[in-house]
Amino acid sequence: MVISGSIKQRLAEAETVEWVRSLLRGEPTLSRRVLAREVCRRLDLRDGKGDWQMATTSKALRDCERQGLWTLPASTGARQAWNPTRLNQPVPAPKNLPTRLEDIGGLRLIEVSDPEHLQVWNELMLREHPLKQCRLVGRQLRYLLGSDHGWLGGLGFGSAALQMEGRDDWIGWNVEQRREHLQRVLNMNRFLIRPAVRCPNLASYVLALCARRVGGDFERRYGLRPWLLESFVETPAYDGACYKAANWIPAGRTKGRGRNGGHAAGKSFKDIYVYALVDDFRDRIGVQPISVEALPVECGLDGAGWAAQEFGNCELGDQRLSHLLVEIASAQATQPQGSYSQAVGGQRYPLKAYYRFLNNERPELNLTSLLGSHRTNTIRRSKKERTVLVVQDTTDLNLSTRIRCEGLGQIGSNQTGAKSQGLRLHSSLALNPDGLPLGLLQVHGYAPQTAQGKDPDRPIEQKESYRWIQGFTEAMKVAALLPDTQVVSVADREADMFELFDFRRRQSGRKAEMLVRAKTDRCLETTEAKLFEELAAAPLAQEVSIPVPRQREHRSKPSDPGRVALAARQAQVEIRYQRVTLSAPQATRTRNLQPLTLWAIYVLEKNPPAGATPVEWLLLTTIEVGSVKQALKCLRWYCRRWRIEEWHRVLKTGCNVLGHQNHSAEALLRVIAIDAVIAWRIMLLTLLGREVPELPADVVFDPCECEALELLEKKTPTSPGFPSERH
Repeated sequence: MVISGSIKQRLAEAETVEWVRSLLRGEPTLSRRVLAREVCRRLDLRDGKGDWQMATTSKALRDCERQGLWTLPASTGARQAWNPTRLNQPVPAPKNLPTRLEDIGGLRLIEVSDPEHLQVWNELMLREHPLKQCRLVGRQLRYLLGSDHGWLGGLGFGSAALQMEGRDDWIGWNVEQRREHLQRVLNMNRFLIRPAVRCPNLASYVLALCARRVGGDFERRYGLRPWLLESFVETPAYDGACYKAANWIPAGRTKGRGRNGGHAAGKSFKDIYVYALVDDFRDRIGVQPISVEALPVECGLDGAGWAAQEFGNCELGDQRLSHLLVEIASAQATQPQGSYSQAVGGQRYPLKAYYRFLNNERPELNLTSLLGSHRTNTIRRSKKERTVLVVQDTTDLNLSTRIRCEGLGQIGSNQTGAKSQGLRLHSSLALNPDGLPLGLLQVHGYAPQTAQGKDPDRPIEQKESYRWIQGFTEAMKVAALLPDTQVVSVADREADMFELFDFRRRQSGRKAEMLVRAKTDRCLETTEAKLFEELAAAPLAQEVSIPVPRQREHRSKPSDPGRVALAARQAQVEIRYQRVTLSAPQATRTRNLQPLTLWAIYVLEKNPPAGATPVEWLLLTTIEVGSVKQALKCLRWYCRRWRIEEWHRVLKTGCNVLGHQNHSAEALLRVIAIDAVIAWRIMLLTLLGREVPELPADVVFDPCECEALELLEKKTPTSPGFPSERH
């Protein structure tokens, strides 16, 4: 079977060109249809079902005519305007439709294969779909969403976009592979849940139904089985929550050029989502696995080269912006606590370039793009490790004094009801088992909104807590790229969500492990006791000493007695571990989920110092804990979680992110992206100095700085420039 790109290539061959020209010269009255049929016969151009590829060949002949290879006979007859068949009246609204998915009777997908259903489908799309169009492109497949209550919506599939950077980069295929296998990608270009239908989780359920059916239905109709689905979500009108819930994967954004890639198409920008119908589609295409080149953690940290290494390969849509980003990061790192004006000595032109960069309207200047080069290097540094800990955590940036800053959200309120304005950062920091920071995999910044008035049983994708699943997705991506490295996602109590563990269970391919501190005392499948009670009664495995970070003073409030400040200490704790099977919570969105089997590690401090909160941790993990040694290893890994809190402190105090005076959250997040990498470098250099004191100075400092340090080292306390002991 030959696809359009291959047909045009074969038609452009010298022998075929000469044959078509001679055929046209010998039979001047030859029609275009007859010519296409003769070409199909000569080149044996058939589709998957063995039929001649007449339509595709006719298009290829016209394309070759535009390239000047020949002149086709005049087209016979004028083309008639396309006029879809329709009901010419609204489709009746569903009657007595329940608001719960499980209560909808007769919910089913119906393939559109007869004129009556086609009329209903066209009418729904023309009246109720936002595009107000029902015409599809290429090989087509349509579904209606039926029920005992009436029609609830519809879906439509057509040919995939010819080229699309986000999707093509995600797949990893080259031009030749795309030409050969593009027909295996199916575009879901119509998806409608009728506006009058209000039923949580219905859209994601329909997407899952469709994913199970579309491959077989398309193969039966066209003799070709698709391997990948693609679709688009127009933001900010829609957030794509149903796609995420159905395990579709975001793969970038369109560039507003339309299906054929025209530069003046004037289309809106959309998020791209993809869904693999077969796990090994890349192997079938022939895409080679991405090779990650290892990068030593101490490489490229010197003042002259670190910014180019960590920011130089960012894709910002303009190479000049990438160069400017390197200059900004390099200058800001010289005075991380000061303003950029101080960093460049108040020079006018660097300052103008800096503010133009921050206020640029390009959509590419987002946190993901600005951290893209650093993320790549983080993965390269991770390749040298046998185990990598991906620690997630959230911190608030209180910007209540920035009354002119637009786009902030509510991060809290005090006893008087006064609301604190600011931003929230959710980050993933990669560490080696010794706690050395390898870099940031993601920094997600957003303006939080109050949940007051929202449905507590809404899908997890619509909740702020979905950020933990997004963070774990980053760990999964790293695990897929590093087959020889164990990737462990580590998180505190806020990540104790049944949906998070269930999300991992539903993933295919190589998975990252999970290590999460439990917050909820969950019910167990195998016993009447609850989780904490069951683990407290487990046999004692061992007593060990673990480090506990310093406890800051919290002043007492009417609703909180507060606590005293305590120095960092070593806590003597008891270790117990056991395999457990957790029952699904009875909330609407989780009650139908299957039980989860995990390993639990219980840590308890019996005799804490006066004023100290005793250590009581219950860690849930997907790692098999079959020995005391493995339990202690997981405990050590969890203790490394404090590193991300130290990074937050460096970001806020060492880089003074709360001191930026930008007038929009968008510009502020761009500054924070730069500061985030600077804070990582500061923390890494500090830890290297403590833990690897034998590291040569020229790894970090340039020759001039090394010479200055040597001169300082040679001076005595009584040398000129140093105060004497008497002073």
